[in-house]
Amino acid sequence: MMNKKISKISFFLLLILSCNNCYAQFVDDDPELDINKKPLPPYSIRKVKTYEDFTNFEFQDLNGRTWTNRNGLERPMLILTGKWALRHDIKKWAHYLAFKYNNFCDIIWVFNPDSTEFANHRERNEKALKDIAIAVPVVIDNHAIIGRSLKIEYDIPTIIGLTRRNTLGFVLESPMNNYAKDRLEKLMFTKLFK
Repeated sequence: MMNKKISKISFFLLLILSCNNCYAQFVDDDPELDINKKPLPPYSIRKVKTYEDFTNFEFQDLNGRTWTNRNGLERPMLILTGKWALRHDIKKWAHYLAFKYNNFCDIIWVFNPDSTEFANHRERNEKALKDIAIAVPVVIDNHAIIGRSLKIEYDIPTIIGLTRRNTLGFVLESPMNNYAKDRLEKLMFTKLFK
């Protein structure tokens, strides 16, 4: 009876060890799974407060340009966020920001795919975002780094202002209207360009 138990246990141990070796071989052979290419995003991100250093990020937009704040920013940056259902309002904000502030700062739309019904399909996200024809570069934030850094929901269009020193200047959550435009202009000149 004891020999049967020992043989069963040894069989399961051998099975587990052989599966681990197969998985390790699979990971080593697949260049897509090479974790040495880019650092993984942090598991937990603390909430950033105004005038604190912003969480490091590195995104690639749909045209292939890399947007990062790892070595500081050359110009102030405006980041638009919002869920997929708000894309028309975000498009209005993007056109307004590109027209008014493109000469003074970098502007990007950071899209979190978790807000769509096809969250795990990068190709579908890219195609849908290219079809919108938005006035600013669009990046896909698969790890929700921006949202987790500010603990924001994506239920309302949000404009995030980062200073050249890579600190959080302001967060404005508002649909596109005249009050929000006036508020944004005040925030830009008091918090971002000072």
